[in-house]
Amino acid sequence: MKHGEQPYDFSHGNTINGKAFDMNKPMFAAKRGQYEKWVISGEGDMMLHPFHIHGTQFRILSENGKPPAAHRAGWKDTVRVEGARSEVLVQFNHEASAEHAYMAHCHLLEHEDTGMMMGFTVA
Repeated sequence: MKHGEQPYDFSHGNTINGKAFDMNKPMFAAKRGQYEKWVISGEGDMMLHPFHIHGTQFRILSENGKPPAAHRAGWKDTVRVEGARSEVLVQFNHEASAEHAYMAHCHLLEHEDTGMMMGFTVA
């Protein structure tokens, strides 16, 4: 790098719903006690994204368009997304305010650190 050049900013290389992580702004609010079907899409991105959700355990409905393997049945907190869509049935039973938001993120540290993380509230 030459003197005066700015290094490339990798902080927004990955996104969720088209947005990089913003520590000061939760992405959405989930309803406490209500079941929700979350669709986690990696369409167009052949990288592996082990997607982790805090504050709950969920049932995997599908991973990349296929029913989950036998060892992936039962309660989980991470779903595998690789070039397709994975769906989970999730429920949050505890409140999470904007000041203490829950997180969801790719479990690959490089992806998380470059924006593939989100905060969300539960009320």
